[in-house]
Amino acid sequence: QMPEGAFHQIMRAAHVIKGASSNLMCQQLRATAMALEQAASVANGSAGDAAAVAANAPIVQARHGDLRKAVQNYHAFLQSIGI
Repeated sequence: QMPEGAFHQIMRAAHVIKGASSNLMCQQLRATAMALEQAASVANGSAGDAAAVAANAPIVQARHGDLRKAVQNYHAFLQSIGI
C-alpha cells in the first residue's frame, strides 16, 4: 500500500525530471517522465478511492520502470560519447 501523498510526490518528482530532461534535449527521458507524471496525477486524484488506487498503482509502477530504463539508456549514451 502506498503511503498518503506518495502519488503526489511521484508526480512532482517526475515533473522535475521532465523539465530537466527537456533542458538536456533528451526526448525519450522527457516522454517517459511525462507519462509517469500523468499516471501519478491520475492515481493521486483517486487517492480517496481504494479500488481506484489499487487499479492505478500498477500503471504508476510500470511508468516508473519505463523511466528507469530511459535513465539507463541516457547514461549509456553519455558513456558512449565519453561524458
